[in-house]
Amino acid sequence: MTPKHIFSGISSFAIFLSMAACSPDTPQAGNNPGGQVYGKTVTISPDRTTMLRNPFSGWMIYSGLGSGIDDRFWERYDNFPSSKGTVNVPRDYAPILLIRVIWAEANPEEGVYAWQEECDTPQARRFKMLVNGARERNMRLAFNFGADSRDKHDNSCPEYVRRRGCKIFESQTGSATVWTPYPDDPIFQECYAEFIHAFAQEFNDPEITAFAGGFGIGKWGEYHACIYSTGDDSPREQVFDFLTDTFVKEFTRIPITLNAHRWIGTGVQWDGDKFDPDSERLVQKGVSKGFSLQSAAFGMKTWFGSWEKAMLYKNRYAVPIASEGGWVKASHGDNYKGDGYTSWADVRKGEFLDAQGSCVNTMDLRYNQSVEASEAWSWFNEAYEYVERFIQEGCYRIYPDRLTLPEKFKAGEEVTISHRWQNLGWSYCPTNIKQWEGRYRTAFALLDQETMQPVSIRFDEEARPSDWLKGQPKSYELKTSYDDVPPGKYIWATGISDAWKDNRPGIFLAARQNVTEDGWLALFEVTVE
Repeated sequence: MTPKHIFSGISSFAIFLSMAACSPDTPQAGNNPGGQVYGKTVTISPDRTTMLRNPFSGWMIYSGLGSGIDDRFWERYDNFPSSKGTVNVPRDYAPILLIRVIWAEANPEEGVYAWQEECDTPQARRFKMLVNGARERNMRLAFNFGADSRDKHDNSCPEYVRRRGCKIFESQTGSATVWTPYPDDPIFQECYAEFIHAFAQEFNDPEITAFAGGFGIGKWGEYHACIYSTGDDSPREQVFDFLTDTFVKEFTRIPITLNAHRWIGTGVQWDGDKFDPDSERLVQKGVSKGFSLQSAAFGMKTWFGSWEKAMLYKNRYAVPIASEGGWVKASHGDNYKGDGYTSWADVRKGEFLDAQGSCVNTMDLRYNQSVEASEAWSWFNEAYEYVERFIQEGCYRIYPDRLTLPEKFKAGEEVTISHRWQNLGWSYCPTNIKQWEGRYRTAFALLDQETMQPVSIRFDEEARPSDWLKGQPKSYELKTSYDDVPPGKYIWATGISDAWKDNRPGIFLAARQNVTEDGWLALFEVTVE
């Protein structure tokens, strides 16, 4: 799935008519023996409102695969009621679809998977409907996994796992008796690794998938309240290493996330203000292996406390953070009042403020078949201003606000490019994660005036997008030469190139005008002598 570009093309003629602001020519040193190279300074007007479909950024529609997902899913989101009238959520607000994947639903039989054409279970049909609908709407997918049955009326693990001889424990959900494998059992680990491998073969693709994570271990799949076969927490580290190493091995091209919980991997679900002293070490161990972070308790003042806030804040610019709201309108009733909230609108505000404090990259719009009971409805009808504010203020919005480049130079001589970059969002652009090492680079191109395609590209390796933080502009000076272009007139352009796409721009810039269909920010005409 190749994302369609959200910007319209421009002609070279339009570039000069709509150029934001240019200073008078100013002398600039060069190695031209015949004289000086003159530069032109350009200031760029930022786009502060457009929803940019950038990697690991934005609102996410959040769904499962249960019977509450029907064929009207996409119709509802395409025509969603809001306090501003009917809106199209996938087109204008949410570039990501998050699917909560229960292992048994995605892998009903050994070697059979929901994404395969021949798999025709109800859950497989829903999975295909969600995935195909997301592709049609230019959305990336995200996944959280579930492999613990304790909060379910059906088993979360495929029956073949038990048939292979995996050790299990049973629990009650209402009148239903369900079973869950011990996560330290070697047969469970063998089967789960096979499933994750098969899943990655299909979805380890950044054009399809925004991120994958959650592991699925522990109560609610959130990697706490774990029950091991030993009756204590002694297998904790081995299981943690098994899970993290499996994900690192299989998901090599997309971000992977770890739930930052104060009792991670322990048998404890919660214990007042206490926390396990080893949890921080394990979370940081995961980060060092290449994991980004997530939390499922944003907005919950009790369960998203000082430990969680400190852990995420500490890592806020080291790795991207995915947020999930903790209070669920359809199931929690008015329990939120115990947190001091007065209404669901107040809950949404609290969730937004927690997200802001952690500089998160994504927020979720949970689905419910009863639309007015959904978090998505609550956001759009009780807290619409925060929907817009996250797009405008939260998601990273990077652009060069000031550049100086020569208007003419001789092929092969040294030229100097001065450029300064801004980020208007509180989240950061996560080009530094291990899965994307060497992928994104700040590029300066000479574009053909007719085709607006690059004829030559140079990179400033010092200008790293992950360094561009809100309120902290970064300036650079690139000295380079273009000795591979014939004399003629070209268009200066800049962008964040993607090495996996033949160095075409891979991150949309927050520039108001002069962005080509391919994503280059066109600047002005330059003459190569």
